[in-house]
Formats: sequence, C-alpha cells, structure tokens
Amino acid sequence: MLGRIYYLNLKNINVNQGDNLKSSVAMLTIGIVVAAVVGAYLIATSQKTGSPTSASPKPPESPMNAKFMLHDAEGPNAGGKFAKELGVNTIPIYLDPAWPRIEPVDDAWMWDDEFPKNMEEYSHSMLRIGILHVLAWNPDGVPKWVNKDDLDGSFKEEYGEFVEEAIEQVKRRNISINVYLVELEANYAGHEIVGKPGITNAWIIDWIKWEVGLIKRLDPEAKIVIPLTTTEFRPEESLDNTGDLGKILVSDFVSRMVEADVQFDAFGFNIASGVYSKVDDWTDLRAVLNGWSAIGKEIFVWAMGYPANNDDNLPFNNPRPGGYSEEWQREQYVNSLRIFIENPKVIGVSIDLFDYQEPGWAAPFRWGLVGGDRTKPETLFKRPSFDAVKEYWNKNYR
Repeated sequence: MLGRIYYLNLKNINVNQGDNLKSSVAMLTIGIVVAAVVGAYLIATSQKTGSPTSASPKPPESPMNAKFMLHDAEGPNAGGKFAKELGVNTIPIYLDPAWPRIEPVDDAWMWDDEFPKNMEEYSHSMLRIGILHVLAWNPDGVPKWVNKDDLDGSFKEEYGEFVEEAIEQVKRRNISINVYLVELEANYAGHEIVGKPGITNAWIIDWIKWEVGLIKRLDPEAKIVIPLTTTEFRPEESLDNTGDLGKILVSDFVSRMVEADVQFDAFGFNIASGVYSKVDDWTDLRAVLNGWSAIGKEIFVWAMGYPANNDDNLPFNNPRPGGYSEEWQREQYVNSLRIFIENPKVIGVSIDLFDYQEPGWAAPFRWGLVGGDRTKPETLFKRPSFDAVKEYWNKNYR
C-alpha cells in the first residue's frame, strides 16, 4: 500500500469539538478522510498564494480554501519522523480489509485491535469501509464462512451486519468520524468481481445506495465520499457500456448516482501518473476538474502519486514520453496541490509518501515524497518533492 498524506478542506463538514478522535487500520495502495476539530482549526490566509514551481505554467491566481488537514494514510505514525515533520493530524480507520480478522466466525466479533491506542495525538478522523474491491482483487479478504456466490442474498445480509456493527462500535467508543470513504473504486472493481461477469453499473450503484443507507441510518450526520477509479485517465479502457456491463467515465457514474438518489456528499478520484493514469503533467488535471466541478458535488482526491523516475523500466500502463525526474515530480506535486486547494469544490487531497511496489513485482516504483526501503528506516531519504510540499503547506495552511 502506498503511504499517503492528506490535505483536506474542512468546509461544510460537521464537527464535534472536544472529542478525542478515532482509530485506524492500515491497508491498500494506500488509501484516505475528512474532519473533526479538537480545538482550533488550521486557518489559512484567505488570499495567500504560494509560489508554484517553475517549468510549468502558473495556475490562475485565486483565494485559498481556508481549512485543511494533513493525513498519512497508512495509519498512526506509519510515516514515522517524515509524517510527523509534515504535520500529520488525522488518524484513519480502515475496515475494508479487516472483516475476516474482526469476524472470523459468524457473530464472533473481535474489535479491540481495530482501533488505535494513540487517538489523542490526532485532531481528525476518517473511516473507510467497503467490500466490492475486496471481492474483485483480494477475495481471500472475505471471511471463509461467508458465501461469496450469493451476493444479493446471504452475503449481503452478513456484510450488512458487519457494516452496522462497525458503526455501532465507533459510537460505543465515542469516536467522531468526520468522513466515511465508502466502497473504494466500486465503479471499476464492481466489474471485476471474481466469478461475477454480469454485474452492471446499475447493480453497483444500487449496492452503494444500500450501504450508504445503512451508515446514514446509524449516523444521520455522516459525511459520505464515494472514492472512484478515474476512467478518464485510462485510455486503454474501451468504455463500451453495451448492456450497462462496461466501465464508464467518473462523470457519468456520479451523475447516475445522483439520479438514483444515492445520499452521498462527495466523490473521489485517484491519480497514479504513468503507472495506471495517463497524466503527464498537472495541467492534464485542470480540464477534467473543471468539468467535474459543474456536477454539483464536492470532490476528494483520494490518492495522488507521481513517479520520481523509472530507472528499472517497470511496466507503466501509460508512460510519460518525457520520462521522469525528481524535479519533474516536485513540480507535479506542488502545482497539483495548488489547483486542488484553490478549487472550492475540492475538499481534500491525498499525497503518496513512500515508494510503491505492486505484489509480485521485483522492484518498487520510485514514487512519493520519501525514497528508500521503508522496511529499513536507515535507508529512507526525503526527495525534493518532500521539502517543496512541506514548504507549501507551512506557508499557506499552518
């Protein structure tokens, strides 16, 4: 999983002051977040603009969104001194990979290890929950006693009990969840569920609607983000939607969720430049973002990663013709962060912290703000992008 940090706009978020917030379990390419405030929020200067990096055109000058938070997606102190130096103030709870551990036997719940012991160190919290991407890409992440073949029957009933129990556990512990990320990459993963080739977009949206309804019933003030895969940045996808069986654009999927009356507040998208996404420069994001901003929902960048190089010639799906460098990476992170923060629809940004290695790949991508082998702390070093992001954050939002 990629180590991520998050900058999040806290406007329009319900906040419970004075609560010691929440908890976490780390996973997946790494993952995501919004906020409750214990004490005063980070207030940024309203007209303050940072200096964008050189070599790329400046984004338009505009007022900064006022309140943001910083998040390391791998869990409490996952980034060690680097995350602390960047000012991490948010703790995540990842329950989507945890179901087999939490309920190894039907109705035998084991929750104690799912909530971190150092919640008091963090002002803000996030909970991520979902099952469709687990069914698609990690089916062993479903308890063995659950019948995966009966998705609309016994499986849905048992998973619904898991979701409800999760929300109840959070309430019993007086954890104030500021944002729920529900069904990671469902618009993509739903079509790749093992042994289920006939799933339609309508079915996926109905599943999301049902799950959001469960959460809202137990937490009526829940702030819901639906984090999606950015099909707009994947030119290799055919987007043939014959019979409603194909992957569709994020804009179309979001519009259909609105039409279906799914009670969500924001949608999310991800950027994995070169590796998966066709994003050669931060300016590629602007046109797409402008189009999405007209939808009428808030937007959350649930993952953003740019390579520092690709010296090992790893098989990127959408390689950049000009190659990669740490200077190029620095420009992408800072300028992308700036246009997101200046867009009033964007409520948060996640930035990958460490190098990333796909399962089964011999070498990691040179990726994120920190290089080196994260299993060997003595090898870790800050890339130029780290100090550039830190400087930008300190200048504008702390």
